[in-house]
Amino acid sequence: MRQSEDGAQLNSHERLFLGLAEQLVRPWLQVTQLAELATADDLDTARLRWQATRAISQSSIQLLESYALSLRVQGKLTPLVFEPVSISSLLYDTAHALQPFARQYDVTLEIDASPRMEPILADRAVVRSALLSLGQVFILGQAEADESSAVHLNAHRGRYGVVAGLYGNTHEIGTDSLRRARELQGRAREPFQRLLSGPAAGVFVADSLLQTLAAHLHVARYHNLTGLATTFQQSRQLQLV
Repeated sequence: MRQSEDGAQLNSHERLFLGLAEQLVRPWLQVTQLAELATADDLDTARLRWQATRAISQSSIQLLESYALSLRVQGKLTPLVFEPVSISSLLYDTAHALQPFARQYDVTLEIDASPRMEPILADRAVVRSALLSLGQVFILGQAEADESSAVHLNAHRGRYGVVAGLYGNTHEIGTDSLRRARELQGRAREPFQRLLSGPAAGVFVADSLLQTLAAHLHVARYHNLTGLATTFQQSRQLQLV
């Protein structure tokens, strides 16, 4: 109970920083162990360990950069640039950036987005950072789950715009559980762990980034998959061209 009361004294930025700091301990321990083991391996095994070290390090840096971008935008140090963005192209770019990290956990990335999907009106850098942060969470979650290790990056037309997000075979995610995890942020270690089977500070980083665009993460279902997504307005500018 004491931990919950203490956590209530933290503001949203402090809770997010706490969750991020706690999560980054794990990958840096992995990096340290890999570096130590690599010196005793044969050349081929050492090369694989260094590839893993590079992927884990880059993912940690990316999460920190996304968090910093969120703070810069919220503090008006970095202005938002709203422009027409091809969501299908952005999903392919995100998957390409996540591929080295996913490979280390034997997770497959699958993209489902039509090249003819209407462009969205958004800040490309902010949306990309949010998707990358979510991607790390889903990759770790699928790797630790006992189900099919595939993460789906999807964009489709919804009732109120273009819905874009990440999906997996995680059926425990629900609207109530998402709300509860937000309430527990900074008060409980890994509030999303029961839902996504792994570290999930990236969920809150993505949520913080999307809020700067007046968008919000929500639980979404597509075909037989469950995930976290957000809805973007279509760019009317290019629809008229």
